[in-house]
Amino acid sequence: MRQNKINSTTGSEIVTASDLKSYARIDTSADDTIIGRMIVQARIWCESYISRDIVAKNRTYYLDKTETGVFDIPFAPVSSISSVHIEGTATTDYTMLGLDNETMELDGGAADKVKVVYITSGLSDDLLKQAILQLATTYYDNRSDVFEGNSRIGVVEIPTSVKNILSSYRSMFI
Repeated sequence: MRQNKINSTTGSEIVTASDLKSYARIDTSADDTIIGRMIVQARIWCESYISRDIVAKNRTYYLDKTETGVFDIPFAPVSSISSVHIEGTATTDYTMLGLDNETMELDGGAADKVKVVYITSGLSDDLLKQAILQLATTYYDNRSDVFEGNSRIGVVEIPTSVKNILSSYRSMFI
């Protein structure tokens, strides 16, 4: 069993309401609250799709068992490790590996009941901003699914361009 929990969000959105309004040619402030929520929803969807944090967070990761003592930390890049506990006992006997500190190696090898509290640094570049802008604009333009009788008509899916942009950032955790 593996569990990952967000303890808190420590970073800021990389797309502002002003950015989205300019991108989508929205010239009213009447929808600013909705726009802000749609930016957050789009960013969360993008983070889930690529399995990486775009906005920095404090997270806890729990593994009931590691076969080799080497495992990937989800939603890297990892900025820092706050604590590591093995079967309830704190330890500093580990090494971080990888360009983004995304892999942890426990010095003692295989272990049970491993809990890691860590901070991600988040990601920010123009391609990620573009994906969030496109997705948030899709959310704004299509605020609800459309139904006719018992069937959906004109239901908007996630834009292919958003998935294409994010594909190079995607990280899979099995």
